[in-house]
Amino acid sequence: MRDGLLQRSLELAALERQVQQIRAGSGRVILVQGPAGVGKSSLVRAVAESASGAGVRVLSACAGPLEREAGWGVVRQLFGPTAAGPEWEHLGVGAAALARRVLDPDPFAPAPTGDAVHAASYGLSWLAYGLAERTPTLLVVDDVHWADGPSLRWLAQLSGHLTDLRLGVLCAVRSGEPVTEAATLADLVAAAPEPPLQPRPLGVDAVETLVTHRLPGADPAFVAACHAASGGNPFLLGALVDQVIAGGLEPSSEIAAKLTMFGPEQVGRSVEVQLARLPAGTSDLARAFAVLGRGALLRQAAEVAGLDLVRAHHLADGLVASGLAGRADDGFALTHPLVANALYLGLLDGERSLLHRRAARVLASERADVETVGLHLLHAEPAGEPQTVSTLRAAAERANRRGAPDSAGAFLRRALLEPPDSRALAADLRSELGLCLSAQVRPGAADQLADAVELAATPEQRVRIALSGSRALGMAGHFDRAIELCRLGLDQPVDAGADLRGPLELEMACGMFLAADTVEEGLDLVRSHAASDDVLWRVIAAWAHLNEGCPAGQVNHLLRPALDAVTPPRNAESLVSTTAKFLLIANGELDTARRMCDGLVELARPQGWLIALAHGSFMRAIALIHLGRVREAHADARLSFDFKRANSPPAALVWSLFPLVEALTEMDELDAAEAALDAGHRLGDPPPACISSTLLLERRAHLRLAQRRYDEAHADLLLAADWWRRLQVHHPAVASWRVDDCEALVALGDSASAHEQALVQLDLAERTGLPEPRGAALRALAHTAEPEDAVRMLERAVTLLDPSPARLEHTRALVDLGSVLRRVNRRAAARDPLRRGLDLAERGGMMRLAHRARLELRACGARPRRSAVTGIESLTPAERQVAGLAAAGQGNREIAQRLYVTRRTVETHLTHVFAKLGISGRPELVDLFAQEVRAVHQP
Repeated sequence: MRDGLLQRSLELAALERQVQQIRAGSGRVILVQGPAGVGKSSLVRAVAESASGAGVRVLSACAGPLEREAGWGVVRQLFGPTAAGPEWEHLGVGAAALARRVLDPDPFAPAPTGDAVHAASYGLSWLAYGLAERTPTLLVVDDVHWADGPSLRWLAQLSGHLTDLRLGVLCAVRSGEPVTEAATLADLVAAAPEPPLQPRPLGVDAVETLVTHRLPGADPAFVAACHAASGGNPFLLGALVDQVIAGGLEPSSEIAAKLTMFGPEQVGRSVEVQLARLPAGTSDLARAFAVLGRGALLRQAAEVAGLDLVRAHHLADGLVASGLAGRADDGFALTHPLVANALYLGLLDGERSLLHRRAARVLASERADVETVGLHLLHAEPAGEPQTVSTLRAAAERANRRGAPDSAGAFLRRALLEPPDSRALAADLRSELGLCLSAQVRPGAADQLADAVELAATPEQRVRIALSGSRALGMAGHFDRAIELCRLGLDQPVDAGADLRGPLELEMACGMFLAADTVEEGLDLVRSHAASDDVLWRVIAAWAHLNEGCPAGQVNHLLRPALDAVTPPRNAESLVSTTAKFLLIANGELDTARRMCDGLVELARPQGWLIALAHGSFMRAIALIHLGRVREAHADARLSFDFKRANSPPAALVWSLFPLVEALTEMDELDAAEAALDAGHRLGDPPPACISSTLLLERRAHLRLAQRRYDEAHADLLLAADWWRRLQVHHPAVASWRVDDCEALVALGDSASAHEQALVQLDLAERTGLPEPRGAALRALAHTAEPEDAVRMLERAVTLLDPSPARLEHTRALVDLGSVLRRVNRRAAARDPLRRGLDLAERGGMMRLAHRARLELRACGARPRRSAVTGIESLTPAERQVAGLAAAGQGNREIAQRLYVTRRTVETHLTHVFAKLGISGRPELVDLFAQEVRAVHQP
């Protein structure tokens, strides 16, 4: 057994048992934890070799202090050989292709759109899944506590998806080491199903074996003293023996009496003693290796140390012979992190900075990766060199392409310290830093962008930076800061930056319509651009007309010519595109709105642009709710809410929260709806009197009605009414508060006030000419009318809604009509609308309406079919989503990539689907879903 594995048979057996479980399909995280020098790396290497010999694919990486800022540095070590090998053609497809940007970004390809870090994580996960599907795979990371942030976060994320995969993660972590992302490392440690394996200190017998191997005839007292001084730590024991040998000391009992505690802090002294006995220049070469890091080439270290190459070769031989350094396939490395750390920290600050600058120049002259050059410049003192700024900016751009905005931000901050040699360059660097922070939804983004605008050297640069920054802030949900940035960009003479002023004013107007305190200013902007030939201004003009409650024809006349300009990918990152989708939904163009949302989702999904994916998903959820496809809406709203809850401010979170609450309420999952509200509130209160908050108030009131908490519902709706007035929104399809308030008022015994509210709502709805708000208003009015009058109103509502795509409102009208007919004792007549309502409700997941319809049918003497327990309606939302994609012809891998789940999850869902539907395969599934689509879409 190798020296590093002496007395390690129990530890090896425990680790190999866990690797065997990975081979059997039970993926897991395995951790080896302990102090520096205890033998973690030796154990990890031995287990990796054993696993490889047993047919496990082993991918290895070793983290180091220098690479902490190297975005995806550990991941690139793990998967770099795979990306360069013959398997990539088969592995790098579908979502896994996104991993290419991490491993080898194309410098000539367009910059990635949106949230590159999420795209990278998604692609890497699918690359790992693909590897494990082919062969049991073990990802080995030594010194994971030094891993760069993106790699560490990805490993922690991956650790939650290893169950049932032949995929494992084996890490060595040093205890007591300061960690940049301690919480993330803690998540990784917590994901391991077994406690970290902690190698035991060596016993006296093992110490005797190691000491007498190097110092034959060592006195037993000397051996015992070595054991006590090193604490049984293998590396420290070796360093202690090295010091004894370098000092020419005899391993006697007399020397034993002089040995004291030998810990990591003594390693530096031991190294200095050894170096002092080697030829002059060896110390300089060793320190050059410490600065360059693992895998440095001898010629590079020689140049950094200021040595000629021939002499460097001789000195390197001495380092290897002394045991301080070793050769590897990719260059030289110091034998242990404690040795490298001792040499590195032994440098004075100025000397260390100088060596890093030399290292940067050497690597740049060899056309090394620009990020590697940039890592050294991060540790060099600013010197006012334009080339340094240029290099760091290029490193930031490449890091961004990899999906490592943290690293890009570090390079840009350092570039600003150099400093840039012009105001224009400084402005661009601050803008790029602000966009990096915005993509991560990080604090400070808006401030950096504002500083960039103020620094701009020309009006054109000022407006350009403000436009890109305001769009980024708007997409991230910082609407108020986006408006502030627009104002700052426009704070100059009217003719300055004229070509970009219009788009910037347009972006500002979109944000201004979202909040009551800026809506009037937004309207003024719309009026000032009434003669604009930019079709995008028609979207904002259409919004102003819709808010006033204008007829649908007028709104469509303004909106339709602009739809091409806001159909993805055009203007996908702009708030004007979101405004257009919201307008289409409010104006009854539900299928068009859904298709536009589909376009944004399909644009965002393959790029891993999760901000845009969440954006398109919540907008599609709103459209799907109106379409009566509540189960599908719930899936979209949940995806969006879960993303925004972790990444967005409250103002943005509310946009996905209100459709989620509405979907859950209609699904009759009232406790879940309440829980979603609570989760949203715990993250902070959104601003009042803004559109999203007002919509949430209405949805909360609707939930309160379902809970029979009528006083609270009425109070919410009165506040919503006030906020709608302040927002100057009068359109009944948007400000629909009166419909629910009629129900609340009737329940509270104030039918007269409810009647007045319903008449106002009907008048507003009739002006629009839209069937959905007209049908809803008639339904509200029916609540306040005599039964026979109510029947006529509801029959008219059903007739209006029959040809409309607004299936939720249509179903409500049908169930209300059946209920009133039953109450006037026209039971036979009541059965048809109730059966139609029940059918639509169950197909669309509107279970609260389905429950009502079933109760009313029983009261009519009918025998409604029982709630489905084996049909499509019995599927859970997740099962239904998977089944629908399978029916559309997508394979398990495609479905998993599309839904951001593992392939095994898809297989499990389909197994349940086939059992519930009583079918054996996909052809029958296709037929069932085709029948359902025909039933849902028929008038």
